Amino acid sequence: MDHAIILAYGTGLDDEDLSRHGELEFGSLPQIKRLVITAQRAGIKTFTILTESNDPPLKRLLEGDKRIVGEIRWNTPGDRAEAPRERILLLQSNLVATPEGLSGIIDSVPAEQDYINILSDVSEDAWVRENGNGKVSEIYSRGGLAVGAISAPGTILDELASQSWNLKHVIRKHADSNNLVISHYSGAYWMRLRDEDDARSKAEDLIFKYVGKTATGWISRNINSKISLPTSRILIKTPLTPNMISVGINIIGLFCGIFYAIGHPVLGALCMHIATILDRSDGEVARVKLMETKRGQWVDTISDQFTVLSFLIGVPLGYYFLTNNPVAIVLGAVNLSIFTFFVIWSFYFLSKYTDSGSLVAYFEVDKLVEEKKTSGIRKLIKIVRPLGRRNVYSLGFLVLAIIGGYPWVLGITTAALILFLIHQLEDIIKLRKVKPENSTFK
Repeated sequence: MDHAIILAYGTGLDDEDLSRHGELEFGSLPQIKRLVITAQRAGIKTFTILTESNDPPLKRLLEGDKRIVGEIRWNTPGDRAEAPRERILLLQSNLVATPEGLSGIIDSVPAEQDYINILSDVSEDAWVRENGNGKVSEIYSRGGLAVGAISAPGTILDELASQSWNLKHVIRKHADSNNLVISHYSGAYWMRLRDEDDARSKAEDLIFKYVGKTATGWISRNINSKISLPTSRILIKTPLTPNMISVGINIIGLFCGIFYAIGHPVLGALCMHIATILDRSDGEVARVKLMETKRGQWVDTISDQFTVLSFLIGVPLGYYFLTNNPVAIVLGAVNLSIFTFFVIWSFYFLSKYTDSGSLVAYFEVDKLVEEKKTSGIRKLIKIVRPLGRRNVYSLGFLVLAIIGGYPWVLGITTAALILFLIHQLEDIIKLRKVKPENSTFK
């Protein structure tokens, strides 16, 4: 199934007017564009958007966006062509959901092609609204609350036309004739926009709640997000792209090495930690604006390495200028050499064995190289590996800079890099048996 009908005309499952929500903008995207891009990512290639007029304002909202590559057709109730013979995905124009949720119903076409398959959700986290009398309609209680996405034969369009484009009436009819199949929603969130003054803020709150849960690590989710999410809410209102934000944040990170080099380790560590906290913002903005790309992951990853490089240069220089101890230069050279090897090998691994540009994906290497018997060094590495996450070590270096200054920072950095060098050398040896095309991450 790769054809979706978007109802921007008629009434929906809760008798809401579906012509009123397509132009509503939240998260810096109008609803109609958000819905099309979401469905496209779920596998839809052709869209027919039903509107009241032949030249609706919605058409101009979709023009020129390079993310939209599918074919878009515009129809009105009066000039609707013959209903398609194949099954279609029917979407209410006020539905806000994730690609994962829509993929579930696209992939679960019932064997009986005449059945109506309605996507429903029973999770407590979903944003839902009951009818005005506080009760849920019978068709919703039989399996969950209807989301607003339906898989059906193309002939359902004729039924909708005969029912004055009232989706609720048509679905009730099929429920009464036991012609309804329920697919449970398995995406991260959903909601339906309504005629409420705070509909925009509710939708934006829902999406930010979701992106706040995508962070890896306890510190990132529970501490750093308290700063990054409010920052991202401001950034989405600007014309800055996620890639621009990535570069800007890591300019802050470059001051990390400068402050370390001129004798201010605490300020240097503070700059790295600020850059680490704000480093979440580029990804948050990308997810809210639906601008996530593999290229963006690479831009973020590469720009992050400049912050780390600045740190690895600034620490030994600052220690040497302070003490004239040649050990600082030696350890600095060792650290830079290991870091260079780390970057080259990690980037090679990501490009050959994964479809990701994020270093977070590197730690999936265990699934490729681990055997039944894990080596002792690998067991140790897996225990300390969480300390290698930037949101952890940047906070740790800030503490070390305050209580111990340069020696502790430089010494622990060297020890950690040597440990990860051993980690990667073992990976390289074991990956010789794994062909890139057989990787489970491709």
